Amino acid sequence: MLRQNHLFRVGVGLALACSVGASLLLAQNTSSGYQKRETSLYRDMFDQTIYYEGTQYLHLERLYSRLAGKKKRALNLNTFDEVPDSTFFTNRHGRNRMSTGELKKGPSLTSGPDPNGQWVITKGKFEGITPGFFIRDQRGDKYLLKFDPVDYIELATGAEIITSRFIHAIGYNVPQYTLVSFKKDKLDIDPNARVIDESGFRRKLTPERLEEFLLFVPETEDGSYRSSASRILTGEILGPMSLQGRRGNDPDDPVDHKDRREIRALQVFSSWLNNFDVRDSNTLDVVEEVEGRNVIRHYLLDFNSSLGGRPGGPQPPHFAHEYLFDYREIFKGLVGLGFWKRAWQKRWDEADRQITNPAVGYFDNRYFNPGGYKTQLPYFPFKDLSRADGFWAAKIIMKFTDDEIREIVSEGKYSDSKARDHIAETLIERRDLIGRYWFKQANPLDDFKLSRQGDGSYELRFEDLAVHYGFEPEGASAY
Repeated sequence: MLRQNHLFRVGVGLALACSVGASLLLAQNTSSGYQKRETSLYRDMFDQTIYYEGTQYLHLERLYSRLAGKKKRALNLNTFDEVPDSTFFTNRHGRNRMSTGELKKGPSLTSGPDPNGQWVITKGKFEGITPGFFIRDQRGDKYLLKFDPVDYIELATGAEIITSRFIHAIGYNVPQYTLVSFKKDKLDIDPNARVIDESGFRRKLTPERLEEFLLFVPETEDGSYRSSASRILTGEILGPMSLQGRRGNDPDDPVDHKDRREIRALQVFSSWLNNFDVRDSNTLDVVEEVEGRNVIRHYLLDFNSSLGGRPGGPQPPHFAHEYLFDYREIFKGLVGLGFWKRAWQKRWDEADRQITNPAVGYFDNRYFNPGGYKTQLPYFPFKDLSRADGFWAAKIIMKFTDDEIREIVSEGKYSDSKARDHIAETLIERRDLIGRYWFKQANPLDDFKLSRQGDGSYELRFEDLAVHYGFEPEGASAY
């Protein structure tokens, strides 16, 4: 018994060490003087679902905020209560309307991998949920190619292309994502290419191993392979950023990320795009030269777990309704003895437990709750989302018109027009649900203008966004 207790204490110690290690920077300095950071899905899961969830009430300021029912104000705002441009966020469509061409192009700097020459595979990852491989084209540009699940062609690739363009237009830093189609003879293998196979070992990539991998990649009618090609970022890679802490030696990073409005508001933008997989591991810090000095730019990555899809297939019905490990929902289920039906279970039953379309996955607005959307992991900044933060995000989302949404969705290049139309109409309806909800949580007045009149008096003009977007009748409000 004594030995078992000792092993238990050692196990807990190791677990806590892993948790702390997930949030610490590596001791290895880079040439720029900044430190690299490492994390992974498993570390993110342990940190957020066990360590931080278990210790959250030991943070007195969080306990007070919960008891008082008051959320801490975001700390990176200007005098107009807006988010200024930074290495995290650049105001785009919400401030200065982008053209249709700019919205469809997104962050693209090129048209994708050079179609005129061979693509050389430099390394691969053939195991896990998101298999794929890295290539180098004739121009020397590097890309990561990712594919659809074998029975759901267009599902993950379409979601990544569409969501990346929305996220870029909103204002975040996003790598270039391009939709490509190619034949097998387009690929060459670098002599030094290695691949991580299903056993987890690194092995030499041979034509036979590539052939075996491609057997599980769906083909289009003409025998081509469809893929999303993400252009590898140039600059010094520092690894993922933290959605909660900050880099102490970065002069452009003075505020803990959990107190940045654009980080908190990812909860709202994710609810619109059903981007369930938002976590540290899907971010990247890159040192880039801007106006003669090095700055750390913070990127969001990997959007194939959005809309109705994910790398392994359609999103399960409980996604967006529950965390990956949701203590509250588990407790409700135990107390309900199986008689209490969750919202996602009702939704699943009403859909006859069928997906809309293999290219769409499971994506509709039944039981959609703008204020109760849950990403995969329960990060503090998403819990700290205030009404003002939600209002700011909703204002940006409402800037996207019906036609603009349809144009961006068309970049998914779905072979079935019904899939394209379903995604567009669901996003349009969800946009309005989010706007209606968050405009009720705050006074929806915006665009204030103070002007002096000829008689020396002043006139204050503003716009009621709830009236402007038709959520409230004109003349029904008094100011």
